[in-house]
Amino acid sequence: MTNLPHPFLNRSLTEKLTSDESALIDDIFSWIKEQPMFPNFTREHAHQFLHACYWNPIKAKKALQNYCEIRANTPLLFDNRDPLSDAVQNVLNMTEMVSIPKTTPEGYKILYYRLIDTDPSKINFSDAVRSFCMFNDMRISEDGLTEGYIVVFDMKGLKLGHLAKIQLSSLRAFMSYIQEAHPVRLKKVLVIHAASFISQIMIIVRPLIKSDLLSLLQFTTQGPLEVFSCDLVPQDYGGSLKTMAEYYTLERKLLETKYKDWLPDSVHLREIRPSKTKDKLQSTSANFSHLDID
Repeated sequence: MTNLPHPFLNRSLTEKLTSDESALIDDIFSWIKEQPMFPNFTREHAHQFLHACYWNPIKAKKALQNYCEIRANTPLLFDNRDPLSDAVQNVLNMTEMVSIPKTTPEGYKILYYRLIDTDPSKINFSDAVRSFCMFNDMRISEDGLTEGYIVVFDMKGLKLGHLAKIQLSSLRAFMSYIQEAHPVRLKKVLVIHAASFISQIMIIVRPLIKSDLLSLLQFTTQGPLEVFSCDLVPQDYGGSLKTMAEYYTLERKLLETKYKDWLPDSVHLREIRPSKTKDKLQSTSANFSHLDID
């Protein structure tokens, strides 16, 4: 049982709805309340997942099911969400995760991610993924419903030693979650300063990427100015925005103060009785065939 508002903390949704959309939200929320294995999802969860799935109720139900199961069956990634813990602090000290204040002409939010400490010996892969998911949940709460997200990963400083730190079970679960359960509209994944060993990375992750996500991937050996206008790029990359460090200071403060209790509370947003078999995440995305989604 959660004790704080989810999925949005101190935010009311202002999206104008048609009568059909309101009816869909009511239908999904009624269905949610009938599922004995679901946590105390709110009507806003129904709205959020429908929006992320472009108002397709079947896809929204499947995404909700996958969300519950993956988060229940992968405690390494979705438990221990205290942003002040040593594990998360270590990741926060090594990275910069930033949402810029401007959107693209289409209304898409841009998220930048990069390493600032490139020593592979200091990083734990599962801790890094858990911290990444915590940041994303915080951003979703802050942003509300958006037209979509563009994610920018900066490979500068990434070394072969980082590949050796990858934990395949965590990677599989993360890829399943992002593709089958994450309640946002993902529009593009841009990898900048792509390293010469990007092909080796793709050998690892390609079997886990479905065609929908594969079509969103874009690689460049240059910086973000190859893709975005100057007003969408931080100073570090030659743009006109503030520096990554300036934005990250604000993001980290949010994570460590406003969301200090909210993130641990979100641990309860998962399947109430975890599936007996966790092996499903090893080969396929989560499957809730025992639930009625018609």
